[in-house]
Amino acid sequence: MNDRELGCAGGQFMDRGRMNQNGVVQPLLTDLYQITMAYAYWKSDKTDDTAVFDLFFRNNPFHGEFTIFAGLEECLKFLDSFHYSQSDIEYLKQTLPEGIEHEFFEYLGNLTARDVTLYAIDEGTVAFPRVPIIKIEGPLIIVQLLETTLLTLVNYASLMATNAARYRMVAGKHVKLLEFGLRRAQGPDGGLSASKYSYTGGFDGTSNVLAGKLFNIPVKGTHAHAYITSFSSIGELKTRLIKHKQTGILEDLLEHAIRHRALLSHLLDVSTEESSEGELAAMVSYAIAFPDGFMALVDTYDVKSRETEQANTEPKLINDIKSENSPPKSKPKTSPSTNGHQNGQGVGHVNGHKTNGHPNGVAQNNGSRSPKDTDIQDTNPSTTTATKTTATATGTLKTTTVSNGTAYLPKYVEKSFRSGLLNFSAVALALNDLGYHALGIRIDSGDLAYLSCLARETFEKVAERFKVPWFNKLTIVASNDINEDTILSLNEQGHKIDCFGIGTHLVTCQRQPALGCVYKLVEINGQPRIKLSQDVEKVTMPGNKNAYRLYSADGHALIDLLQKVSEPPPAVGQKVLCRHPFQESKRAYVIPSHVESLYKVYWKSGKICQQLPTLEQVREKVQISLKTLRNDHKRTLNPTPYKVAVSDNLYNFIHDLWLQNAPIGELS
Repeated sequence: MNDRELGCAGGQFMDRGRMNQNGVVQPLLTDLYQITMAYAYWKSDKTDDTAVFDLFFRNNPFHGEFTIFAGLEECLKFLDSFHYSQSDIEYLKQTLPEGIEHEFFEYLGNLTARDVTLYAIDEGTVAFPRVPIIKIEGPLIIVQLLETTLLTLVNYASLMATNAARYRMVAGKHVKLLEFGLRRAQGPDGGLSASKYSYTGGFDGTSNVLAGKLFNIPVKGTHAHAYITSFSSIGELKTRLIKHKQTGILEDLLEHAIRHRALLSHLLDVSTEESSEGELAAMVSYAIAFPDGFMALVDTYDVKSRETEQANTEPKLINDIKSENSPPKSKPKTSPSTNGHQNGQGVGHVNGHKTNGHPNGVAQNNGSRSPKDTDIQDTNPSTTTATKTTATATGTLKTTTVSNGTAYLPKYVEKSFRSGLLNFSAVALALNDLGYHALGIRIDSGDLAYLSCLARETFEKVAERFKVPWFNKLTIVASNDINEDTILSLNEQGHKIDCFGIGTHLVTCQRQPALGCVYKLVEINGQPRIKLSQDVEKVTMPGNKNAYRLYSADGHALIDLLQKVSEPPPAVGQKVLCRHPFQESKRAYVIPSHVESLYKVYWKSGKICQQLPTLEQVREKVQISLKTLRNDHKRTLNPTPYKVAVSDNLYNFIHDLWLQNAPIGELS
């Protein structure tokens, strides 16, 4: 068994001396036609041919105008370990068609990437369509065999980093972003890559413990609804004692929590009978386990008040409705089989997130207006019709006619959430009695804008009433199928969320599941090669090229320029003619205030030629590179396209070669 096989047997990631290598990434992680082409090249005596391939993408993802290049380190690890093991050769002998000469397998067994040279832009740099992000030179057979593996290492990594960077931009600098996507990712490799490259793109942490170990990413997490529902009463608490943080004296945390809950009940206008005892028990239990890290889910139970039940079954006359300041009435306890949920309720959606299936199908207000401000337009009890006013998914008000002069007052909007807030606040104050500070809450359903505002208002009331200033700063975490549009909508509504936990939409890149990087031959034995197509977008730019980024006087990136390697680089302060590669009339002069050469030699003569940055440094590079773009290139709606051009020399070279290779038709 060789080193790679030992590594795979012991675990997916292994130490190959210099770098931690994913054992799955190996020469056989490729398409079959790469190996059949290699045999055909070998059979055609092309082993001494040298080639240049460009790895690039044709369009930016997510309807945006930038892409973050990621995955370079993994490509270099692959080159460093490129070698067919004996078991690889035996497998290929059994798999390839009969008749392949034995000498070819000997040739494969001796192949390494020593004679390959890899040029690339820095990992974490903003990249644009048609500009090669990696350029590979070397023996034709070897660089052909690298194609599929390099593409799979770059495609998802760059897509993921770009997606994460977009989330970071819409969330803003001061909101934390956590990646919660392992359970939704495309397998364990997808999950690990998502954790790594979401961190690269600007996320602050992950729930993925293995990713934390492998990549030194901060690991974050709270608990699931299952922990809350695993308790049904306070009688199930087997441990109630906790040491005071300063004195070390054991005290009963539950007693403190119950005492505070009674006081909070009056402050928050929530009867203790409206809250779940099982929820309180679960929170006490979790607080005892993590007194310095107490963060709790507060939306497990949809506990409704008597007013809500009466509104659903016997709507009261509007002039009989009690004022909002009257004490809430108690309700019968929810049956254990439902745990407060009505399984038959429909689940609506508000701006991309669930409305938690409220019983009369009314969507909650998205934070722009509290249900307390709901207008009852017809207050005459003698009329035969009335209207109820509710918030729609767009934040506007919708009126619905109700017969018999009655109307609903949607008090359940608050009541459905305040059991969790009441119990959390009680336990947090109990911890405060014993010298500990809670961290905050997580909301995983419902109208996130409104509920976050309600939670923040609650914390401010508690802070003022109980003289605990730190309560104002409790963290509010929101999850529940959040996407980029959801965050934009929540921003418009003035949410009070401090941290987003994002899973499915982030790791699966649902808006665009693939970047579409390609790997094209552009030169062989010093002769340029061009791929022609009726689709101009698929025409390749031939020859060995260099890339430069030209900056304007205000310091922003202005244009990326491709040139033949034989051309001198553009100079600061000197006029450069920049041309669209395929549209003759699109051209402009640029006088750059700064010129950045994009390519560095990262691999040559069998070794890495640059000091590889840490993941933290790549993460910082992403934000630095994004700052070089104008805001109109980065905006979510209708961003301005960033310009990619070729030199006048390269433009003429491309079109001359195009004419030479394009077949001449014949009319008859």
